[in-house]
Amino acid sequence: MFSFFTKQKQMYSNPFPTLNALDAFRFSNYLNREPALDKAVDFLLNHWTKRKPIGPCHYGIGTLFMQIEYPFRTYNLFVYVYVLSFYNRAKSDQRFLEALQALESKMVEEQIVVERVHKKLAGLSFCKKGEASTLGTKRYQEILNNLS
Repeated sequence: MFSFFTKQKQMYSNPFPTLNALDAFRFSNYLNREPALDKAVDFLLNHWTKRKPIGPCHYGIGTLFMQIEYPFRTYNLFVYVYVLSFYNRAKSDQRFLEALQALESKMVEEQIVVERVHKKLAGLSFCKKGEASTLGTKRYQEILNNLS
């Protein structure tokens, strides 16, 4: 618990650390077998609906979240869809499908286009802001493979 936050704010999990945990668990034997992971998936899917900032760190689904960031570094639409695509609990859920559709609506000629990049990475060829990313598009293809 964070002693410097109100009790109400302490009651919520943070979406991005939850997403990071799910990303780690996808490499384990617990993937799609552990009810606690299904609860974490549900928490994130509910966040898609609520959208408001929650948790002590105030993670929300707004303008910054909706910008495609690659490589994955912060809580954003692309990493959200990518990680959840490994979980059966999410794959047919309408909220996940809406997020996937939102991601796809931002693509140009079936390519992931980077909208936000950390300034220290901006010089790298695979993640130039405003340009298609071959490596990012490969991650998108993994999403599609997970759904088939």
